[in-house]
Amino acid sequence: MPHILIVEDEPTTSWALAEGLSDDGFTIDTFRSAEEALAWLETHDSDLVISDLRLPGMSGLELARKLRRGRRAQPVILVTAYGSAETTDELRRAGIADVFPKPFHIDALRRSVRRALLESDGRRRPPMRKAA
Repeated sequence: MPHILIVEDEPTTSWALAEGLSDDGFTIDTFRSAEEALAWLETHDSDLVISDLRLPGMSGLELARKLRRGRRAQPVILVTAYGSAETTDELRRAGIADVFPKPFHIDALRRSVRRALLESDGRRRPPMRKAA
């Protein structure tokens, strides 16, 4: 099953994300800061990251940029209570797979997670060759 990292400093939101996604059979690890998640990723892999945009220390956007610079291919979905149309456009241009305003609907987030994992899996697979 795919492995998801949740990076959220608010315990209630972290719990809601983990509970809502664990029903789909995902393996989930939660972290309260981007720094903790990056340290964990030095020795582990994940298939997708869900992060709050505003975190103490490094932001969710900075986390996503560090993952890209480190050549990590996993998609990043951000949740935020501080989003605007301009912010959402900027985040998507930065390569964020999706952005959800708080409070979010877990069913919509679950659909976005499945879509991001499918798209990511398709990018990692080599193209199929046609039989001669």
